[in-house]
Amino acid sequence: MSYRVKRIDPYWFKHPVLPLVVFVGAALALGAGYAAKPAVAIVGALLAAAGILAATRPAITGTVMLLGFLGGLVTFVISPNSSNAALSAMQKAMSVGFYTLFYAVLTEGALLLLAVIYNLFAAISPIGGLSLELEDEGGSEE
Repeated sequence: MSYRVKRIDPYWFKHPVLPLVVFVGAALALGAGYAAKPAVAIVGALLAAAGILAATRPAITGTVMLLGFLGGLVTFVISPNSSNAALSAMQKAMSVGFYTLFYAVLTEGALLLLAVIYNLFAAISPIGGLSLELEDEGGSEE
């Protein structure tokens, strides 16, 4: 059997406002960061993060957050480096939580960008997209 992957669709909400929310939030965060206004930068970053997390399917978000949580546990709790070893239990828990959120937002943003680039090249390429060759292992015998 041969399948051709013509389009990757990781999107959950396909509302056209979501990319605008991400762009405005990122621009607000960067502009406020350069202007030394941390409160406005945090609001902009949260706006962009909410747009990214709302754009992807919940299964992708859950998987990426689980990987981020496990990475945070290893980094801050299981085998911390010398600067993380002196943190209190509450600080370690907060570090794991922030690590999980940052990892999820950055990874999902990269996955969405990769899907957009793949869909663009698959649409303009004469070959189409990836081809998957699947073989049946003999089927079911009765």
